[in-house]
Amino acid sequence: MTRKRTFAALAIALLPALLFLAGGLAAAAETVPQPIAYSHKIHVTDYKMNCRFCHSSTNKSQYANLPSVEKCMMCHRTIATDKPEVKKIASYWNEKKPIPWNKVIDLPNHVYFPHKKMVNAGIPCLTCHPGMDRAGTAVQNLEFGMGFCMDCHRKKKVSIDCWTCHY
Repeated sequence: MTRKRTFAALAIALLPALLFLAGGLAAAAETVPQPIAYSHKIHVTDYKMNCRFCHSSTNKSQYANLPSVEKCMMCHRTIATDKPEVKKIASYWNEKKPIPWNKVIDLPNHVYFPHKKMVNAGIPCLTCHPGMDRAGTAVQNLEFGMGFCMDCHRKKKVSIDCWTCHY
């Protein structure tokens, strides 16, 4: 009985610190400046576009590719052509230059993360990119440490062998 009270008192005492840390981690999500203010919210949430429409090689490649200017122009030749950000895309198109997107999520070189394995296994993109569907600009909301990955691997009952993700 005393042990339960001690645990409860400790939990209550630590709760504000945990909430502070959680807030700090959420605030730590860093926004990387981009040449185009692309809104995932407009495309994914408002227009219900599948992530794979723009990141089309995720089921074939280790990497989630960034869409080409041509891909953007498939829609934006006729949609929202008066919007300033779409005009920027059109100017890259007219100049025949790629959009110099800045990488938002960068894993250490010793980590092998094959997007295709996750996508082909039916793992939703938002599992590792929570909130991206509502983001104005892409942000990394999670730290992809081993604990995060191992928890998911254990829950999904897939290999936790070191060489699955490290080389």
